Amino acid sequence: MKHTQIINEIDQLIENYCEGCLVKSELRKEKGKTKAHQFCIKGCTVGEEIKEAGNKLFGK
Repeated sequence: MKHTQIINEIDQLIENYCEGCLVKSELRKEKGKTKAHQFCIKGCTVGEEIKEAGNKLFGK
């Protein structure tokens, strides 16, 4: 898969699922930006998909 295709895949995931995410916004209000970001990376299924796609970019 080409890098541009992977980046487009990541952009689509973020656009469709992350922008306006209620879980992220509530966590951000209650526990802060860092905790919300940690949830997105480790606890969210969409975050996991984004992480996997990012790993493809770097050959991991």
